[in-house]
Amino acid sequence: MNPFTFRRLALTALACLPVAAHAGVVDYAQVDTSSSATTAVVVGAVGSGDAAQPAPLVSATFARWNTGEAASLGYTHRWSLTGDPHRWIVGVGVGANSFHNRSTGGDPSDAALSARVQSEWLGPAPGGNYYALAQASSFRGSWLAAAQYSPTALPIGAEWSRYHERNYQATSLGARISVGVPRWFLRIGATRAQGETQPYIGIVYNAF
Repeated sequence: MNPFTFRRLALTALACLPVAAHAGVVDYAQVDTSSSATTAVVVGAVGSGDAAQPAPLVSATFARWNTGEAASLGYTHRWSLTGDPHRWIVGVGVGANSFHNRSTGGDPSDAALSARVQSEWLGPAPGGNYYALAQASSFRGSWLAAAQYSPTALPIGAEWSRYHERNYQATSLGARISVGVPRWFLRIGATRAQGETQPYIGIVYNAF
C-alpha cells in the first residue's frame, strides 16, 4: 500500500468539515494545534440510532508531531450494554491506517488495515454530565483514552485525554468553552509530550 494514500483521504475529509457540518453529515469534529503537534478528528453516524441500538460510526483522524504523522479512516459498529441514565456502549470495527516518519532513523513509513475496539460511558454527574471514551487499534499499538465533564449551569467544561502511538505519546488537559453558537466550542489547555509541555488551542463541533 502507498503510505500516503490514507493520509490524503483523511485530510480531504477534514478539509470538507465546514460544509459537512452545515449539511448534517458530520456529528463530531475536533481540531487542535500547538507549537509541536496538530491533531484532528471527524466522526459521522451512519443512519439513525437510539439508546437501545446506537448508530455505527465512520471516522477520519490525523495527528502530526515533530518526528512523524499518522492518519486513519475507520468504521465501527456499536452496541449498548446498559440503558439510561448511565449508558455503556461498546464497538468493534476496521480501519485503514498510515504512518509517515518525518525524522532520520526510527520506524519506516507504513500503511495497513487494522482492527479496532472501543468503549464509551456517558450519563449524569453531580452538577452536570460526563463522557468517557477508550479506543484501541492493532496498527502500531495505538490507543486513546479521553474523559469530559460538562457542568449544566456553566458554558465551560473540563477535558482530559491520553494518546499513545509507538513513536509518540501525549497527555492533554484543558477546557471546552461555548462560543455562543450551538454545537461549537473553543478548546484551550496544555499537552505534555516528548518531555515538553506546550499550550494548545482548538475548536470542536459536537452534534451528538
